[in-house]
Amino acid sequence: MKVHFITSRPSLEKDFETLKRITGVVKATGHVIAYEWMENAYKREVESKAPASNWNDIYKDNLSAIAQADVVIAETTYENFAVGYQVAVAVQQKKPVLLLRHEGADKNAFVTGIDDGWVKHRMYTQENIDSIVQDFLAENDITTKDMRFNFFIDRAIYNYLRWAALKTGKTKAEVLRELVNREIEDKEQY
Repeated sequence: MKVHFITSRPSLEKDFETLKRITGVVKATGHVIAYEWMENAYKREVESKAPASNWNDIYKDNLSAIAQADVVIAETTYENFAVGYQVAVAVQQKKPVLLLRHEGADKNAFVTGIDDGWVKHRMYTQENIDSIVQDFLAENDITTKDMRFNFFIDRAIYNYLRWAALKTGKTKAEVLRELVNREIEDKEQY
């Protein structure tokens, strides 16, 4: 599963080890970070104090990572417009989002105001951060679940699927899955 991780510049400065721990849990549980930006941003913005050279590229890279990701994790202890914007984009795309905030930290008004079925708010300590992230990932691991979506078809496709299902003794959904899997295998050969 692909995970996009978001945090703010103040978090990079003050909590870099915790942020590495969060991304480490993602990787240790067999998942992938959609966009590996954190180390470079830390070196550039914190260690060398150099501002980002091209915000437009950073913006595009983050939006692309959200689109590719299955879930989003955001460390939201410090208020930051960019973090809030990315969370809003993820929610709009119906991605499960985990909003993390240090226990005892001031309330982050921007993200704590998001009340959506796709968003989980969790306060964390150094003792429970690993289990919070692991639980969120396990709960949203789509590799263990069949996915469902609506698919509108015309009469010719319906007739073909009905015929193929009767001929093979499979359901129309199984026939479609086999056709899509064959198409995927053909594309992978190129």
